[in-house]
Amino acid sequence: MIRIQQEDFFIQEEMAQLRRGIHRVGGLVSFVGTVRDLAQDHHADDAVVALNLEHYPGMTEGQLEKIETQALARFNLEKLLVVHRVGRLALDENIVLVIAAAAHRAAAFDGCRYVIDYLKILAPFWKKEILASGEERWIHTCPGCVAAATQWKDLSMGQPHSHGHPCSQDKVSGMKPPSVGKIPDNHKDKGDDWAGLTVGILTLSDSRDLASDRSGDGLEAAVNTLGALKIVRRVLRDDREDIAALLRDWSDVARMDVILTTGGTGPGPRDVTPEATRMVTQRELPGFSEIMRREGLNQVRSAVLTRGITAFRGHTLIINLPGSTRGALHSLGVVADLVPHALAMAKGGGHG
Repeated sequence: MIRIQQEDFFIQEEMAQLRRGIHRVGGLVSFVGTVRDLAQDHHADDAVVALNLEHYPGMTEGQLEKIETQALARFNLEKLLVVHRVGRLALDENIVLVIAAAAHRAAAFDGCRYVIDYLKILAPFWKKEILASGEERWIHTCPGCVAAATQWKDLSMGQPHSHGHPCSQDKVSGMKPPSVGKIPDNHKDKGDDWAGLTVGILTLSDSRDLASDRSGDGLEAAVNTLGALKIVRRVLRDDREDIAALLRDWSDVARMDVILTTGGTGPGPRDVTPEATRMVTQRELPGFSEIMRREGLNQVRSAVLTRGITAFRGHTLIINLPGSTRGALHSLGVVADLVPHALAMAKGGGHG
């Protein structure tokens, strides 16, 4: 059972409800996450007074349902509950509750830990720390969360393997969630989805690999919820020629339908993704990038600094997304419903 809500939860009531009518349960294990007063970067003078949590309705539930199904099967759990709160939460308030019920305590312990480890890395939630000074700042993936999750060999939903450049990695995922989530309804048009599409997710970074690529993880989860047939992932350094070469290969040899790049779109000297994309594409779709920037400005003023483009190479649509997890997912949500129509038109279809 999955619930996302603003109101608080009561642990004993949730436990009693979960085990009602099930007499095979020998152990209930719960985890409760709360708002703490320690800023993520641990500066002593930066006391946290509240957190503000956001999520993508539909997309977030879809990813949590996938985690739930995996945990139930892997640990032979009788029942599982995940409750996650959103909105503004004050110091010491509850954030998340996970309860695993199993016939034996070992399975309940393992199942509960598995779910919270996956949730912290893959579920599309965004947290903003509100400090005593009045400053507000978004929280990125904590190193401790990544380290905790490395014990689960299937966290990446496939075995990464190195190719070519020592700092590049590929991952191929053909998995689809048992219950598919959706991009928010306000970004849907005519019920279009990505069923049957092959998608490449390319992360551009001098410091990330697949293990620390939360933007790529978030995009993979989102594309899965849209119904894509196959997803391939890669991480590359910010090198214009290397990026262009991979875009050519994925378009001309792998013949992917869509390539999503994340990162390298800012004004920095190493941000070369738009230039690399223009090297290999023929037809730009400026409207895609314009609407992503416009909607991004409703979230954060720095969205005006992104230089990403959207363009076709042959029949492959290449979309440059921001490097932050939140920015990448928000931008994808803005244009996801337009992608099937654009692909159909590129192959000679009408405006329909």
